[in-house]
Amino acid sequence: MLTSQLKIALLTCCTLLLLTTLHAQNLEGIWKGYAAAESQGWYYGTGSYIMEIKQTGAGKYSGTAWFYETPQLYGELTVKGQRNDSADNWRFEEIKFNEITIPRNHSARLAVMNLRLFDIDGETVLQGSMISYSKYTGKVHSKRVLRLSKLNATEIAALQIPGHRKTIPATDTILPSPRKDIMPVLSAAPAPAPRKNRLQGSYNISNPEIDISLYDYGTIDHDTVTVFFNGIKMADRQELTSSPLRIHLTANPEREYQELILHANNLGDIPPNTSKMVIITSDKRYELRVTSSETENAMIRFRYIP
Repeated sequence: MLTSQLKIALLTCCTLLLLTTLHAQNLEGIWKGYAAAESQGWYYGTGSYIMEIKQTGAGKYSGTAWFYETPQLYGELTVKGQRNDSADNWRFEEIKFNEITIPRNHSARLAVMNLRLFDIDGETVLQGSMISYSKYTGKVHSKRVLRLSKLNATEIAALQIPGHRKTIPATDTILPSPRKDIMPVLSAAPAPAPRKNRLQGSYNISNPEIDISLYDYGTIDHDTVTVFFNGIKMADRQELTSSPLRIHLTANPEREYQELILHANNLGDIPPNTSKMVIITSDKRYELRVTSSETENAMIRFRYIP
């Protein structure tokens, strides 16, 4: 039997160990992902988001962020962040626009992000809310979900900033050079073969708004997918069930052909990865069976004819 004093001592040690672990988490690095607005169960993709984070003190951070929505809407911002230990999250604020390209009928608002750190299938992810406020009323202007993945050295080396024709140079604080005298000699792992995109549906649309619903096809067997639209990630590693995964798409008016890609993250319990897709346009409804595998993505093509 443990004495009450020993129990208290063990509890104190566990608490201190937990706090030490939390404080040891370092966000320094380059993160890339997407923002998505949610309304009544529908997710509206609003483009890609990249953030370079540097630690400036205990629990304090600064950095630069880049967002890209369309060729006419993108920008660069200065950000700062602070860890909130009581809520176990980080609060980042967009401080100012360093550069912005924006259509006349749009408005830009700086956002506040409350993010938590997750490990999802071995991937380090920052995820949480991203809220902007009206500068006139102080009320919420827009609310989105931000999901960022931490990039590795190979991904950073290949990274380009959409719309800016820029790259981010690796710095010592983010990617320290390995010491050759203590590094084991490893044989290079072969790069995975690129997947082919197999066309599984082609439709003409006259209105840019498209609603997509995805379900697991037949038996629910834990299929998961990542969805891209015109190269922008709209959903990441989402499991398909009997309830719809709903995604709202807006066609790019500068492109005649719009491409929706389903990338299989696994093959489920019963290969291949199969889903039922329901497509709703301004005047039509389509339903089809979509299949993807470890070698092929499923592609749906829309021809936009206003």
